[in-house]
Formats: sequence, C-alpha cells, structure tokens
Amino acid sequence: MDPLDCRILDVLQRNADITNASLAEQVGLSPSSCLRRVQRLRESGVLQRTVALVDPESVGRGLTAIVEVMLDHHGAAQRTAFVARLNQEPAVLQAWSVTGDPDVILTLSLRDMKEYQRLCERLFTHDPNVTRFRSHFAMDTYKNETAIPTSTD
Repeated sequence: MDPLDCRILDVLQRNADITNASLAEQVGLSPSSCLRRVQRLRESGVLQRTVALVDPESVGRGLTAIVEVMLDHHGAAQRTAFVARLNQEPAVLQAWSVTGDPDVILTLSLRDMKEYQRLCERLFTHDPNVTRFRSHFAMDTYKNETAIPTSTD
C-alpha cells in the first residue's frame, strides 16, 4: 500500500457513500485510477466490506455490555464449539480471544437486561467449559470509532 491507498482508505472510512468521482477528486486521482485502486483494495481484502453504522438507541438496542469469559479448556474442539455459538448470536457484535485472564472478551448490543439474561443462559450458564464470566455495562460513550488509522508514521 502506498500513501494514495491510505488516503483512499481514510476518506472511505469517514464516508463510504461517497461517489467514485468525489473520492478521486479528494485524493487527487482520475476517477478510473481511483476505481482501480478501490477494486484492488477490495480484492486484496484490505477493504473487507461496506456497512452502514446504525445508532443502537434508535433501534431499541441501547444497552451495551462488555463481557469477560474464562474458559476451562482451550482445545480446538471446545474453542470451535464456543465460537460457533457466539456467531449465532446477533447481539454479539465483537468477540476476541485475548492473552491473560480472561480468555475471551465480547461486546454485546442488547435491548434490555432480560435479553442479557437469556443470552447468558444460552452462552455461559449451561456450557461446562465456561468457568465464569464477568460483565460490564456501558453507562456513557466517550469514544466509539470504527476507522482504522492508516498512517505509517
């Protein structure tokens, strides 16, 4: 990736709805060159997907939980089964395997505590591999960015 690719990514991360002509103008390329670069970034997997960001409150999902999960066994079979269940849960927005304690960190977008309780029953309570979990509920949002810095500085 060169500095032009990084500029394209910076602009697209702020507004993926932009037209190719406007994008090309902002980064100083011809529209055809810009389109080729964007296509190459998509094909190479740098641009993974284009999404719309929705305000959780507006769709009734204003409760955000960050959940730390501790697992008993870390073998491939247990991990695969747990990850498969996570992927079936629409409320699980992000899931990371992390170093140290805990083993997994999840970010959830929920309607209310009742939904949280049902999700805990499905994912944690009846899974013998989950030794414990600890939840934190967001009271306020200070920063919630989706843009990945592209600068090499």
